[in-house]
Amino acid sequence: MRPGSAAPVERSPEPPHPDDLAAVEMFRSLPDDAIAALSERAVLRRLDAGEVVFEEGDLGESLFVVREGMLKVVRPALGQSLVLDRLGPGRAFGEVAVLNETPRLASVISVEPSQVVEIAKADLDEVLEANPLAVRLMLGSLARSLTLAKEELARHNNRLEHEVRRRTADLHESQLEVVRRLGRAAESRDYGTGMHITRMSRIAHLIARAARMDPDECELLLHAAPMHDIGKIGIPDAILLKPGPLDPDEWEEMKRHTTIGAELLAGSHSPVVQLGEVIALTHHERWDGSGYPHGLAGDAAPLVGRISAIADVFDALISERPYKDAWDHQSAANEISSQAGRQFDPELVDLFLGLQPALEHLLASAEAECTEQAGSSQVR
Repeated sequence: MRPGSAAPVERSPEPPHPDDLAAVEMFRSLPDDAIAALSERAVLRRLDAGEVVFEEGDLGESLFVVREGMLKVVRPALGQSLVLDRLGPGRAFGEVAVLNETPRLASVISVEPSQVVEIAKADLDEVLEANPLAVRLMLGSLARSLTLAKEELARHNNRLEHEVRRRTADLHESQLEVVRRLGRAAESRDYGTGMHITRMSRIAHLIARAARMDPDECELLLHAAPMHDIGKIGIPDAILLKPGPLDPDEWEEMKRHTTIGAELLAGSHSPVVQLGEVIALTHHERWDGSGYPHGLAGDAAPLVGRISAIADVFDALISERPYKDAWDHQSAANEISSQAGRQFDPELVDLFLGLQPALEHLLASAEAECTEQAGSSQVR
């Protein structure tokens, strides 16, 4: 066996207990039957001190949960002395490569005799496909706990500043990918497509640039806007998927998706997730104060919420839904114009109306990109 390579796997005949998974943050909100199904398919691995679980560059074929012992996360390409993290009981690892279908960005090595629960990607996919609510809840928990890795890397080794910056960029992109998947998962509950969040976020970005927001804030908005409806994971299907009008009690429950979304995203150290929390909470406030959840009038609502409101409604109008046909571009723009000073910030509406040529190009590009991605997925 070459130095540093993974040792032969010793698998325990004892099956993992569902409590091993239920105690982990990313699995904690999954339904009991989904956790039970995962534990039935999972296996226990016993590790000796110094044994490699997986190496940097390996394909993400499994994720793991530490049951006993201690492991360390290192990046051999930057030197074995750079310890990115230490993993004790109850910690999950390897999930980013599994979710993104990308090579591992680091190696994980057992520091002492340890035991981990291994969940194969194929088994995870099978269980989540059978439990569509599970994937939304799992990603919701994962998004809440995401943190940027750059501060950790800087603390661990100042001598590797250039490598730390490159590593940070890799992990930041992985974080953004999980955030995008989170938005698509929420969107799929009632629309079944990620095209709305793709277009909505780009429309919001376009308006933000026209409003002369700081370029960094514009970029954050582009990545945060897909989380605007994440709170819908907490709305019962009987209400969310109801084909007819909602009664007053159902409407009050539906409006809770704003506060649920903000609660899901609260407490993150990530600027993207922090901005997503603001947007989730305020994108249904109205300029005249008749919106929800807090009835904020005028510029009492944050600028990013007022921008997202226009982008969200416009794209909803031009999108086909089970209960309506898609509006044409001009009719939808006219509707936005008619709500200036009532539903929407009138200055932002004026900026939006002046963006129509750029908006038409943006929509055409987004549609072509989504079509290409759908074709690529079918090929795989």
